[in-house]
Amino acid sequence: MENLTTTPADPGPGHRFLAVDAGNSKTVALIVDRTGAVLGRGRGGRGDIYGAATIEDAQDAVFGAIDAAIADAGLHATKIHSAAFRLAGVDYPEDARFWEEGIRARYDDVRHLSVKNDAFASLRLIDGTGVGAAITVGTGPAVAARSADGREECSGMFVFDDLGGQGLGNSALSAVCQGWMGTAPATRLAEALFKLYDVKDGWELRHLFTRRFGALPRTELWKAARAVLALADDGDAVARRIVAEQAAAFVRYAQWCVARVGADLTSGQVPVLLNGSVVTSEHPAMRDALKHELRMMAPAAPVTVANASPLRGVVLDALVEGGIGLTPALVKHIRDDDPDGFLTT
Repeated sequence: MENLTTTPADPGPGHRFLAVDAGNSKTVALIVDRTGAVLGRGRGGRGDIYGAATIEDAQDAVFGAIDAAIADAGLHATKIHSAAFRLAGVDYPEDARFWEEGIRARYDDVRHLSVKNDAFASLRLIDGTGVGAAITVGTGPAVAARSADGREECSGMFVFDDLGGQGLGNSALSAVCQGWMGTAPATRLAEALFKLYDVKDGWELRHLFTRRFGALPRTELWKAARAVLALADDGDAVARRIVAEQAAAFVRYAQWCVARVGADLTSGQVPVLLNGSVVTSEHPAMRDALKHELRMMAPAAPVTVANASPLRGVVLDALVEGGIGLTPALVKHIRDDDPDGFLTT
């Protein structure tokens, strides 16, 4: 494993760098120069080979976003010196090989290439070294850890809980319907979801998502995540329980990832970064719950909330892997300055 304290030779001026972050709601790509300044942007659909309708759909989402970014930058792919791909669904070694082969076949002039799970996207946002643990709560879960000697682990296929925005939506539907049935506590989530989906009761809500003909796709339940966070902030007991249970699960997976790289989260020596659209939402419920769980389990662990998207962490990876030495000023410079809607789920 490459020593994280060393980098390849600086490629000199004029080279370009590609950063790609693919998840279960969108794929985003940036072309940047050696200072991290954005030259081109591209966006596509679901880039997870396990989550997209077909593998080809995932490839189209990722390659479409790259091609759009290259076109937006007015470049040719031969100008890309280093490319970092952080993709949901790179869960096993063969997944990384699949993507590497496809990327090389399409963009064979890229000199430096790395493909990892999207859980690793945020790690360099901690301090630039890429060492530590990251808990990213977006549409789905992404947890990763990396040690100073380069050992890595991510949650990947070893998540056995329904987490992230999709999990919040699924849990909200269950809680509302069971509350309506009288088999579970009532919750103000009922009024919120009835209004959101224009139904009158739990029967209609359940029918809307489970009927054989004309049912809404489960992805529509992701919209309910915001209602869960808002009502958790407002004290609804059911919404607070849903968020708290997710936070506890995320911290368990973080502890496992850290242990897998030979460290101990309770030691206070492993910095933890919180990121993702659910964590950085205007509703603080999830980030507060995660901070609480971390204080309970690892009170000495330094915990920060990211001030940039995971995509900016991928930019840092592309720069480092391409030979650009990271300075505190450069790490601080990498911030989100994209048009409205570019990073929105």
